[in-house]
This record gives sequence, structure tokens and C-alpha cells, in this order.
Amino acid sequence: MGWILLASAAAAIPFLTSNTYYLYVAISVGLLTIVTSGLNVLAGFTGQTSLGHAGLYAFGAYTAALCATRAGLDEWAAITAAVVVTSVVGAAVAAAALRVSGPYLAMVTIAFGIIVEGVLIEWGSVTGGPGGIFNIPKPSLRAHYWTVTLAAALALWLTANLRGSGWGRAFVAVKESEVAAESLGLSAYYVRIVAFTVSAAFAGAAGALFTFANGYISPDSFTLQTSILFLLALLFGGLGRIAGPVVGSLALTLLPELLTRLIDYRLILYGTLLLVSIYWLPEGVVGAVTRARRRLAPAHSALASSLEASVSARTAALSPEGRGIDSEAAPRTDLGIPLPHRGRGQGEGAILNVDHVSLAFGGVAALAEVTLVVAPGSIHALIGPNGAGKTTLLNVLSGYYTPGGGTFALDGHQLNGLSPYVIARRGVARTFQTAQVFGEMSLRDNVAVGIAGPRLGSVLGALVGTPAARRRELEIRAQAGALLHAHELGDLADTAAASLSAGLRRRLEIARALATQPVLLMLDEPAAGLSPVEIGLLDRQLTALCREGGLTVILVEHHMDLVMTVSDRITVLDYGRVIADGAPADVCRDPAVIEAYLGAAP
Repeated sequence: MGWILLASAAAAIPFLTSNTYYLYVAISVGLLTIVTSGLNVLAGFTGQTSLGHAGLYAFGAYTAALCATRAGLDEWAAITAAVVVTSVVGAAVAAAALRVSGPYLAMVTIAFGIIVEGVLIEWGSVTGGPGGIFNIPKPSLRAHYWTVTLAAALALWLTANLRGSGWGRAFVAVKESEVAAESLGLSAYYVRIVAFTVSAAFAGAAGALFTFANGYISPDSFTLQTSILFLLALLFGGLGRIAGPVVGSLALTLLPELLTRLIDYRLILYGTLLLVSIYWLPEGVVGAVTRARRRLAPAHSALASSLEASVSARTAALSPEGRGIDSEAAPRTDLGIPLPHRGRGQGEGAILNVDHVSLAFGGVAALAEVTLVVAPGSIHALIGPNGAGKTTLLNVLSGYYTPGGGTFALDGHQLNGLSPYVIARRGVARTFQTAQVFGEMSLRDNVAVGIAGPRLGSVLGALVGTPAARRRELEIRAQAGALLHAHELGDLADTAAASLSAGLRRRLEIARALATQPVLLMLDEPAAGLSPVEIGLLDRQLTALCREGGLTVILVEHHMDLVMTVSDRITVLDYGRVIADGAPADVCRDPAVIEAYLGAAP
């Protein structure tokens, strides 16, 4: 209803007034909406703050002006050239700037904006210097109003398409947990570059439209204050919300016009709005309205609670205890989890070879000459006291730590020195000691990130929503739903992951890791926080995956009943060294193991 009212108001403005001032104000709202829609892709979806978008806006404006005045191109050709040039510049800036993040990225983008402003002033032979560029062909204001309004609507539609695509999920995944995103095969650096480039293209289009709206441009329109205005409009409207840019643009364009007598206090006004946005409206106006609507719909939360209770009841019914049968006699059925790598690593020898891997933090040896051989299709447990180096070894094997010595190989291919996302693409998946779920996304979208992995398709296809992109999206969502049902999470598929209990988060994380269709799955304390019934379900899942699915599992776990039940082989670490390795029955009788756990040999 809100979108219909907004579209109706925008369509009615030219018929309700012929006053050029009102039309120009409406055009300004549209231009700000276009810029902030692009900035929303970068800051809202990906979580990267830019205070240099005025520089990108200037690139679009000056490219269009030069194309129109010196190259003689028409308006649409000039706008197209502006979008292309700004996209290239945005990609180049992103490649350099996105090697840092947080406040450092903000400082780099501020420097970029200041440099662009300085070039516009000093390079007079091209930019016209402080005086700017005059005599730009200017369409009628009414015709240009329709152009800008349709462009703003297109910008909102494109960002909505992007947010609902694989690229949109990748953006949010990188924002929520870069570590988890890279464990699914996503390069956080590349994903952010794409987001910055898309954002730059929107800024370039808005700058070009600004040029033809004015017929004249100068460096005064592209200062740091302009960049702050862009970011403030997005924050006030709602960061990451599709409607946030239009709400913020309306507020920050109309409010100064209504308070023209306070023009000297504009910076104070902007600062006040910024404080209000941060302290009282952290999710912006759109987020606050959405939250208020949820409060008025208590039935929604009651439904979610009943769904979770239903899942728990169903899990209990599926457990051996719930059926009243002995767990040893419980049938081990195929869970229907797709594993196309079933044939890999099933020959003789080992699927993973770890050869004398060492790692030290300062003077403390976390791993010391660790050697490990993991057989294909087996469950290989890593146990040891707290601080023994188990998680550290997983971090080395998944690329998050670089070993100080030694090598490790998967299926005969060396993995030393590779980035986490590259190792993930080779078929290594993992979970984390503290469950890393993407809280802003639903369970279905969490798993969809794993299914798509780095195969995100064309960004242009995602923006436009081509039939091929839509078909692929439907296939991914269907696969995600099937995988969630296999893990007894189907009834919660559209629930936000942030609302899950600790046990359900663990199960979601395992489902998401399996969605990558791995060769080797590394589980870091998967039973932590699980109930006895859920541990029984995990037992059957692991056994079915390895015995029937051909998957290889490295299990780090303190729940010894689970370890002794499912493991084919156990390696024991203590102070970063291997003190025992062998079959479960042999390891549990080893004097060194007993001493490490109990403090003294029997």
C-alpha cells in the first residue's frame, strides 16, 4: 500500500503544479533516492561505510557534461557513458580501498572525495575549474522530472531484485560473518568490490541526471558535506531497507526547504538528525515502523514458538528414545542430503594428509609437529583437554591460520598457503566452536548461501531479474528447503536465524556446511548446547553421511559418548602434540591419554 501511495503521489505532482520550483525539489528527491539506493547496496547490504560517494557522483556529472558539451552526444548516450566510467572508477577505488574496513575505509573514501574535489578545481582546462561547465543542453523540467522519477523507481526495483538474489545473500553474509562466508567459498574481498562497483554505477547515473537537470555544474556541488548528506539520508531512512533511501531522501530534501530561514544552521540540523538516527532510530524510520508493526502482531511470535515446539516434538519422536527402542538397534537411513562428491577420495590411501604441521603464537607453541592421516569415508575424532590445539588445527586446515612449518594435502593436492575460500572451493567445509549463522537471514537463505557458494551468476542478471536468474533462484530455494527438511528444520525455513536457540543454530550450521557438497567436513564441537535427543539425531546423521554418503568427517568434540560411538579413529592432542592415535578402544586405554585427562596415570 505504501508503494502504491508513493507512486500515485509521484505521478500526480506534474499535474497538480506547474511551478518549476516544486518540480525541481521533486527532482532533487529522485536524484538523492538514486544515489542512496546504490549506497544502500554498499553500506546497507555489505556493511561498508563510504564517505566519498560525492566523488563518484562528480565523476558521473562531469563525464555527462563533457560528453554533451564537447563530444556532442545526446542525453542518453552521455548518461550511459557516465555510468560506465563511474563503474570503472568505482571498481578501481574499491580494489585499493577495500583492503581495509571500518573507520579505515571511511578515511580512505573521504580522501578519495577530497582528491576528486581538488582535481575539479585545479584541472581547469577540462573541468572548467572553480567556475565549472556551462551551456549543458537542458531538457524541459517537466520531461526531466519524468526521467528522474522513472530512474529512481528503477533504482529501487533493481536493488530489491539484487537483495533477493544470490548476490544479495552473499553481500549480507559477508556483512554478518566474513569468516563464515569464506568457509562457504565466498571471497569477501571480491564480493565487496562488486558491491562498491554497483554502488558507484548508481552514483554515476544520478550525477549524470543532476547535470541535465541544472544545465551547469561546479565543484561546489560535490564536497564532503554532500557525501555526509548521502549517508545521513540512508541512515535516517533505514540502512539495508529497500524503502529506506526514498524515505530518507524525502526527509532530507523537504526538511531544509521547509526551514529555509535556518539555512545557516544546516550543518547543525544534519548533525542533530544523525544523532537521532543513531540513538533513537538505529534501524531508521522504515526499521522503526516495521518493528512497531511486529509488536502489533503478537500472533506471529506465537506461531514461531509453536513451530519450534513442533520441530522439537518431531525430533523427539524420531529419536530412538522417543520410539522406545534401543539406539543400537535404530535403523540408519539415508537422510537425502545431496553429496555429488561421493566418488572422490574413495580409493586406497588417505583423503587428508597432515605432515608435521607446526604453529606458534609468539613464544607459545599451539601446534608442534602434528601428523595426521584421515581415511576416506571415515569419522576421525580429535580430542584433548581445553587448549590442546584442536580448534587451532582446524583453523590451519581451513586456511584461517598459516602454519609455521609442515604441509597438508587433500586428495593429494597441497593446500598450504591457500585462502579459506579457495580451500572451501576444493571441498572442505566446516562449522565453528561458536555457531556462525547469518542472523539477518532466514534459515532457507542461510542454506541457500552454501548451495550457491561462489557460483553467483551475473550481477546484471541479478539486478534485472532475468528469467534464467529467477529459475536458478527457485532451484536454489527448493534445494535449501529440502536440505532443511532432511535436518528436521523445514518448519522453521522462513524464520530469522537470529531467533534460534543454541541447539537449532548448531543444526543449521551443519546443514549449511553440507549444502556446499563437501569432500571433507570438519565439525568443531557440534554437540555443544544440544539436548540428549538432538545428540542422538546428530549421531545418526554423521553415521549416515559417512556410511551411505561417502563423506569424510573430522570431529572435534568433548562429548565422549558421542565420540566413542561414531568415531572410526581418534587422535589425541595435548599442548599441541599428538600423544595418541588409533581405534577408539585402544585410545581410551592409553596411559598418556588418561594422564592428560585425569592428571595422573592409573
